[in-house]
Amino acid sequence: MAPAVELAASTPTSPVAAVVLTCALSIAIASLIAALFLRGSGNSQQTSAGQPAGKGSTSPTATSVEIETNPNSSCSVAAAGDKESKKADACSTGTSRPAAPASVPTKGSSSSAAAPKAPASKIEPASCIGPPLESGRELWLFRTIAVQSIMDSLIHDVGASSSVAVDVADDLKRRVWRYLDDRPRFVASGCADGQGRIFDLATGKLLVSVRHDFSSRQPLTTVLLTRPGPELLTTTWDGKRHTWEEWPSKPARAEEFARGEKGVGHENSISGIALSRDGTILACACTIGRVLVYRSECPTVEVEINTSEEVEMLREALKMGDFSEMYLTEPLEFGSVRLDRNMALLKEAGFEGMSTRRDLLKLELPLHLHFRFVGCLTRGHKRAWRQLEHEEAVLCLALAQENAGEFLYSGSRDRTVRKWDLKDGSCVHVYTGHSSMVRCLAVNGTFLVSGSDDRSLRVWKKDEPTCLRKIAGHTDFVRAVALCATFQQRLVSSGDDLKVFLWDASAGERLRQYDHGGIVCTLFLHQSLLVSVGEDKQLRVWQTESATCQRVLRHPGAVTALSVL
Repeated sequence: MAPAVELAASTPTSPVAAVVLTCALSIAIASLIAALFLRGSGNSQQTSAGQPAGKGSTSPTATSVEIETNPNSSCSVAAAGDKESKKADACSTGTSRPAAPASVPTKGSSSSAAAPKAPASKIEPASCIGPPLESGRELWLFRTIAVQSIMDSLIHDVGASSSVAVDVADDLKRRVWRYLDDRPRFVASGCADGQGRIFDLATGKLLVSVRHDFSSRQPLTTVLLTRPGPELLTTTWDGKRHTWEEWPSKPARAEEFARGEKGVGHENSISGIALSRDGTILACACTIGRVLVYRSECPTVEVEINTSEEVEMLREALKMGDFSEMYLTEPLEFGSVRLDRNMALLKEAGFEGMSTRRDLLKLELPLHLHFRFVGCLTRGHKRAWRQLEHEEAVLCLALAQENAGEFLYSGSRDRTVRKWDLKDGSCVHVYTGHSSMVRCLAVNGTFLVSGSDDRSLRVWKKDEPTCLRKIAGHTDFVRAVALCATFQQRLVSSGDDLKVFLWDASAGERLRQYDHGGIVCTLFLHQSLLVSVGEDKQLRVWQTESATCQRVLRHPGAVTALSVL
């Protein structure tokens, strides 16, 4: 998830550079082939029953490239699934013991602090925790080798052998590697003490903490790390965007959003936020039963009006707002240009120096007018662009890009999951089947997954409201779910039964169990990295394949929210 590097920026004009830049797409394709290759090799190591392959199969390495391994940590690794448990019993000595305290690495210190006690579970040999899984480290090494090979072959093809050409090629290799590097670097947490904190994921160092509201210590409901900066969004009943004049030492004044909306007051709570890929659309799930969708960097639309009838139609549709702005109360069309409701008439172009609807009658035809959405977050008065309605409180959100469009998934206390087209705000699908409230959602390129208070997970088709599989692996309410964007069959879930499970979403198999030590509120999964936070005041970083806890970050209160960038 590193910031994208502009490959063409400040690149020396040489034959090597020109050829290499034309092959940037081929490098990305090589990365995709690597992922598909590893997925195929991982699947070939498993039988249809999900057991480890026969002779010759090996377990992946337990060392993660994202986080340094904590050799003193002994977070317990439990046998996964009934079939795996039986096999693990045959491998173990038959004795059980509680998990040992987890060590928290600190700079210049090797002391250990006791972690909250988790329910006693059998600690099994690593070879018995489940079927072998492909590692994110293997994928990254494959990408590195692919870039190295393509660059070297290009240098050979163009016949560049001078030291300058080799230096240029080496520089481009590093830049392409940075461009393809999607390993997370920061983790943000929201806490019951009303503060958001950002940590360096590799070292565990606290970089900065910000308070959402200095007049209140209300627990944060959600946090979201965004680029550039990074920036941090925090929410309680309203939302704030935190930026920095100097990262990370000098925070700038926080900007508000989701405040002052009609029908949205202190009794409301923002239960989820999601940001579009380009960062221009922000969605907020509200417990009042709706999703507020905001826009930033809204485009300016130019309209030409040629007749007095069109001028009169425009005058009738305009209304004066609270900030002396004039905006449309209904959609209008002028020729091939369509103006949506809540588009504001800007005091520029043909309307420069004017302020009222009557002033339109004083202008000569044809009129050239400019319009922009009245509630633009960056150049307006922060009003919701769309409001998407559920019958009861909206508890979770997930946003996904599919083909050329972006779609929002929302889960509600009304027991449904709804899919919305952000282009026009229409409801595309309603997913029904849960017998209690939908508390959590996750989506990737293949699956949509929902977790409910009916203690089940449901795996859905994204393009139609069809349930592919119901997973009933928890004995209490399902609190959080997460899907991996790279290994898309990987699904992790947590519940009020104090269990965290890794599943194969396509087969419904349980692959791993992670003993966090308390109720886990939020999860994040990326290749070999798993992060869990919970009511026990802990943020834990795990190695996905080996199910080993690598780092524990303690907080002064319950950790209520999580975001990784």
